[in-house]
Amino acid sequence: MRTTYRRPAGRGYKQDTAKPSLTGVRMTVCVALLCCVVLLRVFFPGAAEAMRATVLPLIEEDMDYRGAIAAIGETITGDTPILEALGEIAIRAFGVLPAEEDVEAAGVSEEPEITPTPSPSPLVNHPPIEEVFPVPALFLLSPPESEEPEAVAAFLAHQEAFAAYAVPVNAAVCYLPLDLDFAVPTAGPVSSPFGFRRHPILGNVGFHFGTDIAANTGEPIYAVLDGRVVSAREGLGFGKYVLLYHGDGIYTRYAHASVLYVRTGDTVARGQMIARVGATGTATGPHLHFELRVDGMYRNAEFYLEFYS
Repeated sequence: MRTTYRRPAGRGYKQDTAKPSLTGVRMTVCVALLCCVVLLRVFFPGAAEAMRATVLPLIEEDMDYRGAIAAIGETITGDTPILEALGEIAIRAFGVLPAEEDVEAAGVSEEPEITPTPSPSPLVNHPPIEEVFPVPALFLLSPPESEEPEAVAAFLAHQEAFAAYAVPVNAAVCYLPLDLDFAVPTAGPVSSPFGFRRHPILGNVGFHFGTDIAANTGEPIYAVLDGRVVSAREGLGFGKYVLLYHGDGIYTRYAHASVLYVRTGDTVARGQMIARVGATGTATGPHLHFELRVDGMYRNAEFYLEFYS
């Protein structure tokens, strides 16, 4: 959602045009730093390490001022004379040398050598950049467009009626290409698709994390991929269900079964019968509730499996 910032009506913003002297500001800072150094060395001779341990982590991302504080620390420990440290502190803090009067006040006699900036060379005709650094043909090609299944457009059109609802953080409505050969979990049409819907029992609008496939009681349920049984048990909402893990962060769930043929810890193959359709748990009739989860996100299995219409 875009946030709009509006300027209060009838109120203006004034800007102070008076600018203090840059030299005066630098001199003031240097004098203040000198006072701090003198006080620390006279009254708190052992405060150097404590100051370094406290101040340096706070300015870890600011290299210039970190150098200024380091120069103060060296002065406190006696590695650098106080007056000579002032010039280094100013360079670290401001990126420039002190003004001439500041150098005299600090007792620094040597002036830095200033190397004149060479004049730019006259313009010459250079060869095109492509001749100097050839661009590989691979980068000149347009990226290939990913082909989305027809089910993606149909799903998005169906969900337009629920545009006012926020998609749960653990669900994804976009298409993610998966290079996997899924088997169909059971034969039957989709009775309740993935996404927002009005709950058939509760009557409220909610997000459906799976795909319901209408089928008769006793119809076989198959594993869509090779995998391992993470859980095979009976719960209140899902009834009798099987949860499979297929590797690479991919899980599938088969719920409301009438009977289970696998146990937790079993290894199953793609197309192996693992249960039979039923109406256990919270269900209005016999069907298979099928879920696909990739890297912790519930995804629309209708994008990848050919269910009956």
